[in-house]
Amino acid sequence: MTLFVQKDENLLTVSELTAELKRFVNGRFRDIRVEGEVSNAKLYPSGHFYFTLKDDAAMIRGVVFSYASRVPGKVVKDGERVLCKGRIDIYEKRGEYQLIVTDLMKKGDQGLVYLRFLELKEKLFKEGLFDEAVKKPLPTFPRCIGIVTSPAGAAIRDMLRIIHERFGNIPVQLCPASVQGAEAASEIAGAIRYFNEANDVDVIIIGRGGGSYEDLAPFNEEVVARAIFDSTIPIVSAVGHEVDFTIADLVADVRAPTPTAAAAIVCPDKNDILRYLAGMRDTLCQAIQRKLDRAKYDLVRNVMEFKDRKDFFDSHRIYLDDLSASLQRSLELYMTNRRVKFESLSQRIGDLSPTAILERGYSITARADTGEVITDASTVAAGEALAITLRKGTLDVETVNRES
Repeated sequence: MTLFVQKDENLLTVSELTAELKRFVNGRFRDIRVEGEVSNAKLYPSGHFYFTLKDDAAMIRGVVFSYASRVPGKVVKDGERVLCKGRIDIYEKRGEYQLIVTDLMKKGDQGLVYLRFLELKEKLFKEGLFDEAVKKPLPTFPRCIGIVTSPAGAAIRDMLRIIHERFGNIPVQLCPASVQGAEAASEIAGAIRYFNEANDVDVIIIGRGGGSYEDLAPFNEEVVARAIFDSTIPIVSAVGHEVDFTIADLVADVRAPTPTAAAAIVCPDKNDILRYLAGMRDTLCQAIQRKLDRAKYDLVRNVMEFKDRKDFFDSHRIYLDDLSASLQRSLELYMTNRRVKFESLSQRIGDLSPTAILERGYSITARADTGEVITDASTVAAGEALAITLRKGTLDVETVNRES
């Protein structure tokens, strides 16, 4: 006799139940603020600070990782009321939920994140990283502009639009980097070092659009500040909106209030240059005309004084007219040569721009998830999602096979 046991679809193991609860809690309580009284406070040798947060009716365990290194000597004591910012997590081995604190402040006090910002700012100020004397001037006519930001954000689109409107012939290089999150600071610093090692851009813009204080945190990291200070290429910082201010802004050679403003600062306006050249041409023509008018006046006056030497003055009048015509031709030839040279340089710059290269049938292949440009087929795995940028539009593809 065969006995069939029907499987219960609602039956869960303890691990499965805990995992489900963890996913729900992590998704629902990722950014919360909780106020309460501290008890059972203990700073472990590891530097982590464990405590219980309670009120009259309930309590919850809390932890601040690396608390000792973030705010040396500022231990919160039992009985103090605090405001915590963080997220709820479940420790699966014991099935307990706890508050993972990213910022902790006493009532009426400043938060850990802001205190850390002030301490780093004071440290770098004493080392001279903010001194005006070490800041580098921006190039008047950059041959190439480097940008460090997220390739998916609105900031890069705004900057490229402004550069194209002001002087579309200037090429732009983007070194993609995360602009928020745990890895953002190291990626930004790495992109700055990359541009300095390659040495093929004349100015660098680093930045992102607006966000919360926590979103802008990577630009308050020491690794980013030192990368900016060590750069031999001038750097413009364009982080957030005009009211936002970061340590990167203080170290950078120039601080722009927004990414759009940064693009306008580093990129000259072609129309302004053309107007300047036209103005110089008009000024030169006017100066020459004044000299000619003065010479003709002097000549007429001398003719009146020396009537008897009519033949002498007639020959010099012809000479003066010939000289005037020669100067006019020389001026026109000079301006024509300048215009041809300017148009030739503009054409050369345009031919080297990424847009012109795409116009000739080339394409740019990048990883769809990170935006990293592919230059070596051996780095691409079969089945990997890619984005191919053409002159018009982008193709989302998946690799089937590759040849090294």
